[in-house]
Amino acid sequence: MPNDSRVKFAVAALSMVLTLAGGSSYATPVNLSPAQERAMGLRTAVTAVASVAPLASLPATVSPAMNGRVVVAVPFPGLVLRVDVLEGAEVRAGQGLAVLFSQQALQAGSELAQASAELKAAQAAEARTRTLAREGIIAGARAEEASARASQARAVAAEKSRLLAAAGGRGARAGEYVLRSPIAGRVAQLNLAPGAGVDSMTAAAVIDRTDKLWVEARIPAALAAQVSVGAVVEADGARGRVVAVGSAVDPRTRSVVLRAELPPGAGPMPGRTIHVTVYGKAPSGAVAAPRSAVVTLDGRPSVFVRTAKGFDARPVTIVGQSGTTAVITGLSPGVQVVAVGASQLKPAAAR
Repeated sequence: MPNDSRVKFAVAALSMVLTLAGGSSYATPVNLSPAQERAMGLRTAVTAVASVAPLASLPATVSPAMNGRVVVAVPFPGLVLRVDVLEGAEVRAGQGLAVLFSQQALQAGSELAQASAELKAAQAAEARTRTLAREGIIAGARAEEASARASQARAVAAEKSRLLAAAGGRGARAGEYVLRSPIAGRVAQLNLAPGAGVDSMTAAAVIDRTDKLWVEARIPAALAAQVSVGAVVEADGARGRVVAVGSAVDPRTRSVVLRAELPPGAGPMPGRTIHVTVYGKAPSGAVAAPRSAVVTLDGRPSVFVRTAKGFDARPVTIVGQSGTTAVITGLSPGVQVVAVGASQLKPAAAR
């Protein structure tokens, strides 16, 4: 049947149903044949038990997780020779970010070489004196002295080695060292440029973990008491959980700060402004249904339920609504409701 004919057929069928219904509200179910349902494009969905219900939809800002952001500091003052990454680049743990030259790094490398040579000599002397002490040629105290000197040389060499390791390790030439990323993530900030000088303890880069993302919103103080750590949130189609709810109320906005963590792979990028839906515990007997299933009849929210006699209009109470879901009371779980095309049934159910 052509599309125009189907529309005319559906309209005629609906007019007939309206006449049969006699204009009575919630009295006579709307009875349609399968062909009429298809022509009107009706689609149904099944209600399910709702454990949580939307409390509020709030504007929020996406940001890196505070406990997933690491600052890479410059251990030695020096000159930037080369930068190997750009802002926004994905990096591995231990990957080189830049190569720098430093007089202090050169000195530390020389001191490490000297300490390593002294350690080697001290260990050899310790081995010789222990052998002589076991054979009774020298006193045992001399062996203990040699062992103490070897331990001291070992500690000095370890300290120099840790100092260079904190810088990321030596470069290809003396005095060079490599600044490395301590974690896997994304380069959020890069404060280095070839040829620029940097001071010790300068924040050279900021690395954000990509498996942690936060959203920050302000929730009305009246609702904050209903939200606890671990509560469900939804943003850009991804579900996360609340990690913190502030305790101080802003006197200007009468709101508190709410922070939630989104799962790995969530779509929003840091810096974006989005809407986040905060969920609380649903009341007993609440069910979840498509938001499109809820229509207004005689000023009351209602849904059309499929029964053996047709589509029956039932009044419901809305507990909360998110982008695509409505949590309602007044229905049992497992009931088929009209999710698509409910508005087309309203004339037959209205007065």
